[in-house]
Formats: sequence, C-alpha cells, structure tokens
Amino acid sequence: MSEERPLKGYKMLDLSRYLPGPYCSMMLADMGMEVLRVEEPIKGDPARWMGPVCKKDSIYFLAVNRNKRSIGINLSMDEGKMIFRRLCGTYDVVLENFRPGTMDALGLGYSALCMVNPALVLCSISGFGQQGPRAQKPGHDLNYLALSGFLGLLTKRGSVPTIPPVLMADLASGLLACIGILTALLETKATGKGRHIDVSMMDSIISLLCYNVTAFGMGQSAGGETDFCGDLPCYNIYETKDHHFITVAAMEPQFWRHLCVLIGHPEWADKQWAVNREREQILSELKVVFAEKTEAEWKECFAGREVCCEPVRSLQDVFSDLQVAERQMVLELYHQEEGRLYQSGNPIKFSGMEEIYTAPPRLGQHTLEVLKDLGYTQEEIASLKEKAVI
Repeated sequence: MSEERPLKGYKMLDLSRYLPGPYCSMMLADMGMEVLRVEEPIKGDPARWMGPVCKKDSIYFLAVNRNKRSIGINLSMDEGKMIFRRLCGTYDVVLENFRPGTMDALGLGYSALCMVNPALVLCSISGFGQQGPRAQKPGHDLNYLALSGFLGLLTKRGSVPTIPPVLMADLASGLLACIGILTALLETKATGKGRHIDVSMMDSIISLLCYNVTAFGMGQSAGGETDFCGDLPCYNIYETKDHHFITVAAMEPQFWRHLCVLIGHPEWADKQWAVNREREQILSELKVVFAEKTEAEWKECFAGREVCCEPVRSLQDVFSDLQVAERQMVLELYHQEEGRLYQSGNPIKFSGMEEIYTAPPRLGQHTLEVLKDLGYTQEEIASLKEKAVI
C-alpha cells in the first residue's frame, strides 16, 4: 500500500461554508488534494457553531472537514484580499458558495482571479445558479427539494410530504461540484486555461430525478404513487412478527422466483408484475406471510439465498457491521479538542492506496504556517493580527 494519492500536488482554496462545498472539498482532500479552508477569522464557517455543538465545534462542521487546513482571513479588508490573491497564484482551485455576485463585489470574481492565475478553476455552488429569475433568492436544502419537485414525490395519496433526514440538495450539489472540478482540471492540464464552474443545488436535485422527469414527459405517473413507492409486491417493506421491517427488492425474475419458492408460494413466480386486483391480493398475502416470523427468523431463512431481502437497520447496527468495517466506511479519528470523532468514510476506493485521514482543523489553526510559506515576515504577520486581518 502506498501513501501516494491520485490528487497529490493539486491545491484548493475552500471559501465555502455549511455543507455543500465542504462535503465536496472533503471528498477531494481524501483523494490527496491539499485543501486550505479560508474562514472569517473571528467566527469562521457558520457551520462551526450551528446546531448541536460538541466541545467547541458543531457536528455539522466536524462531519465534513477532515484532511484540511484552516486559515482565518478577513476578506473585506484590502490586506486580506491581498493575502488571498497571493494564495491564488499557487493554487489550482477556488471553491465558494456565496450568493451570486458576492465574489465580484469583493474584487475576487473569476475575471479578477484569472489575472492572477490564468489556469485557476473557480467552482461556485449556489441555490439557483449564477443566473435566472431566482439567482438572488436565499434558500436552503428544503426549499430546493420543494421547488425541484423532489419533496412532492415524498407523498402518498395526498399525505403531507416527508422531510428527508438527509440534506439531499446540499450533498448532491457537493458531489456534482466535485465532478465538475475534476473535469475542469483535466482540461486545464491540457490547455493551461481555467474555468468558472456553476453548480446549482436546485439543478442538482432535478438531475437526480432523471427517471421521474422522463416518465412524466412520456405521460406516465411520476408522483409519490409510482410502482416503486410501495405498490409492487416485489419491491416493498414488510413488517415482521416482532415489529421489525424487512425490505424486498427482488427486481430480476430469478430473485422473485427464488423468494416465492422459499416462502411457499411458487404460484406467484410468474406474477411479478401483476396488476390491479391480482397485485393487491399478492401484496396483501405477502404482508401476512412476513408477519408470521421474527426478523431473526427471516434473516436465518434468507441466509445464503439470492432473494434480495434485507432488514431495515439502525445506525447502531451499521457501526458494528462487518461489511462496513471491511470497507472502512465508519472512521474513528482523534480531535485535539473534541476527542474521539466518528465520520463516514470515503466511498471511492483506489487500488494500492492507503486511506489517510486527519481530524478537522481548528479555526485558523494553520494561519501562521501558511503566511510564512507565502513569505510574510514575523513583523508583517503581527501587524496583520493587530489590524484583525487574520
């Protein structure tokens, strides 16, 4: 195993806050990109103090900021802008998720930064994109889920939409920004010219609705009552005798056939896509069948069988899962202030690469180190600190 990682040598200045941008930069940092968080010097990323706070930083910040460094700079001051421009001369990527126009107002927009470094890639994540009638509207994850049509799909027969426990628009936009940055870096390597990447959180969610958009466009149902939302016997959730739940996702005919034989109903094998009353009858009887055994009994029954049936797990179960452990998908790190820290691992695995993880940085932890590397003297650094630039 080697400590060499695919993105070693690439460097990012991460101005982003909250969840979308930091999730993107964490994925890239895991793969070897050097990420420097550029934060407001007094309070830092608002995510540090938003929601449940551990000892000093919040869970929201700690969850998505491993493998990074932090510098505190006041970008509203001329000296702060100068530091940032000097950094841009030696970095490959700038990531930000301010409201459109904010970077230009600071004098740090794409055209200005290109004068410093023509090969620079600037990635902007915003709620609605850099242009359009909603470009300047504020919003957060739930708003984008609502406007994209996603939240409307989380209903069944007129019920109140369900708020997902995962911030889907934030994380989807972070992943797509990651793809955009890597694509732009490939182009930059060939041409020597940078790009401005525009990623919208609302756009990101609509991109995930690929099936639903096509279905609706073809005149088919694309709402919360589609086949895959609880109407198919072969794709459903069933309650067990001890009030746990088993998922069935036997999409291929052979898996459905194996399940039907195993539960004693081989006559259903060719009725996987039954409709109307016949479908309702099979669905009703399956509910009765699953209620006859406990979760443990069903797990034993399905062991070694190709039936695509799995129990609904809790996070406590996930922490002790052997597959999760083998894949290093729950990490245990040590933070100097917070102590033991658990995080989700990186799902992208590279052959021959050792996975290396460091705890999220304290606010401004690396400010002095970075400024010294830029050539600032001790006297200049002291002056910047006295003026509250850093």
